[in-house]
Amino acid sequence: MNIIRKILIITALTPLLLFVQCSDDYLDVVNPNEIDAGVFFNNVQEVELALAGVYASFHDYELWGHNFQFLILYSLPKTADLDFLVVDRFNQLYRNDVQVDNGVITGQWSAFYRGITRVNDFLANVDNYVVEKNPSAQELERLEEMKGEAMFVRGYFYFHLTRLWGEDIPARNESAKGVPLILELASTRDEMQVSRASVGQVYEQIISDFQEAENRLPDSWSGDDIARADSYAAKFMLAKVYMHYEDYPTARTYLEEIMDNGEFSLVPLEDYDGLFNGDNEFSTESIFEINFAQDAAEGRGQGGIGTSMAMPLAPKGTGWANVYPHDNNIRRFGNDPRLNSIAYEPGIDIVGPSGAVIELEKFNPGDPDALGWSFKKYVPKNTELPAQATNGSFGGNVIIGRLADVYLLYAEVLNAQGEDAMAAEYMNKVRRRAYGFDPNAPQADVDYVGLAGDQLRDSIREERYRELFGEGHRWYDITRWRTLEEELAKYPTSRAGDVIFNSTDYYLPIPQAEIDINPELEQSTGF
Repeated sequence: MNIIRKILIITALTPLLLFVQCSDDYLDVVNPNEIDAGVFFNNVQEVELALAGVYASFHDYELWGHNFQFLILYSLPKTADLDFLVVDRFNQLYRNDVQVDNGVITGQWSAFYRGITRVNDFLANVDNYVVEKNPSAQELERLEEMKGEAMFVRGYFYFHLTRLWGEDIPARNESAKGVPLILELASTRDEMQVSRASVGQVYEQIISDFQEAENRLPDSWSGDDIARADSYAAKFMLAKVYMHYEDYPTARTYLEEIMDNGEFSLVPLEDYDGLFNGDNEFSTESIFEINFAQDAAEGRGQGGIGTSMAMPLAPKGTGWANVYPHDNNIRRFGNDPRLNSIAYEPGIDIVGPSGAVIELEKFNPGDPDALGWSFKKYVPKNTELPAQATNGSFGGNVIIGRLADVYLLYAEVLNAQGEDAMAAEYMNKVRRRAYGFDPNAPQADVDYVGLAGDQLRDSIREERYRELFGEGHRWYDITRWRTLEEELAKYPTSRAGDVIFNSTDYYLPIPQAEIDINPELEQSTGF
């Protein structure tokens, strides 16, 4: 994809993204290797290159380039258990006992704000470009689209930030402490000292960014541009935002707009695993995914354009294998066929390149009661040895939104609005595909029938657990449902120690390192 090639270029030109000169003397440092905005933004092609730098934020090592999935999105809801017990900051996350000096959350916080800074810088320079370069009408149209793409990224990053650090959960309180809302580049030290906005203010900006993206972007992209955010990606994220707010009528509108687009459909079961191992990218089910490219020559740590998150997720014996599905998740799936899509069974399943076989080892072999399965989603199915050649810079895309998620959100909305029969139908569409049937044809052996009210609600929630396992949605689901205490009770221990619920588990502490350099920041309640 062109956008991936541009991201590779922009990785080598990271200073390009820090254009604004600071007025304080101690910040007024000249870097002879830095590309200044005044000499860089000469044509639309160079603006496109800067936009690739915005998209490259997704590839940050602290985000989907490596850390975010397994250290945050898998640890907090107990999607995974921890095999690598040497690092205490990892152990804290897997016990849900995160301290203010935890280096992992400091890294996530910084990475999201680095991405937001890139967006703010890009938007400011696009506006300057329009004023100074007098672009043509065709160029102006493309520049407006690019601004929409950048706003999508900013809205998406703030959506993660406020769901991780915002204190509106478990109580619904828009005036609760959110995160700093930074929409312009700082030019002085004082402008860098930003306090926490309210959750309501942050969500107002998130909605604005996604709505701007929705209005500015085309309905779809094709060819080399297929990885870009489009209007339906923005609609999907707006539906997610309104689901968080329990504004079901507004969420319903966006979900129905997506479903009414005849371009989306559930892929058949035989193509399902390919959604997560790089074989079936940008499918009819995909709404938005983070684009990576296989790079066997360069590992992620050496600047490769793949993701190295497969290294910690790798099956035992094929990579670092830091984490594995918590045993209680394997038991929880029971005989659901999706278990074989999310995990490998030790001693049974094999992985490896053509002509070789690697029989998978068991995690935690010292415990005779341990199951010790391995992750399968987002791990290459043909792992070369040494694993750095594939797991170290894997080219499989990370799916952010797909139609099955839309169907299950829609089922939630219908159930909340008392339309239980139709809610069950949309849940059952997802179930039928999982069992290899036509999603639109009733199947007595698979369908849930006769459910209503809270019983149906709980079935829909469990279906989200099974269908979306390992895709990074679980933490945000159980916190918006305010079911964290009962969920953590299903995972009373991890290999890192006992998991003990506290009300402050619904949000993370502000990294102490950030408070130390910004006295305007107030620590999260209870920390």
